[in-house]
Amino acid sequence: MRGNRAHNEIERETGSGTDLWSVIIAPGIWAVHFLVCYVAAAIFCEKFGRDADLGGIRLTVIGATLIALLGIGWSTIRLWRVRGRSLTDDDFEYEHNTPEERHRFLSHVALMLCVLSAVAVLYVTIPMLYLTTCR
Repeated sequence: MRGNRAHNEIERETGSGTDLWSVIIAPGIWAVHFLVCYVAAAIFCEKFGRDADLGGIRLTVIGATLIALLGIGWSTIRLWRVRGRSLTDDDFEYEHNTPEERHRFLSHVALMLCVLSAVAVLYVTIPMLYLTTCR
């Protein structure tokens, strides 16, 4: 009965939406983007040699970057909506171990991970924009 009341409190005050999957989706997108870009570039450079022009693989990396940023953007918008429902009087203090505070904390952590993951995706892409050959 007590667990059901805590669940109802979360439903009433914040809606549903922040769980551990929401926290790890943006870093997961970054990790997949990192692997796709670096493995694709490594295979391309091994296949065509050190002096190969990166024009063909550059489009692949830029496409993967756009897809990754769209995924992270979708996650950010979804979490922003949950965060908007979970703010109570702009209280950012987590002093009491209540389901509402745990829910708000997860929302804020997930939002910050979205920002960090978007920056990481851009940093993975930067070398491809400046390099001209595999050398």
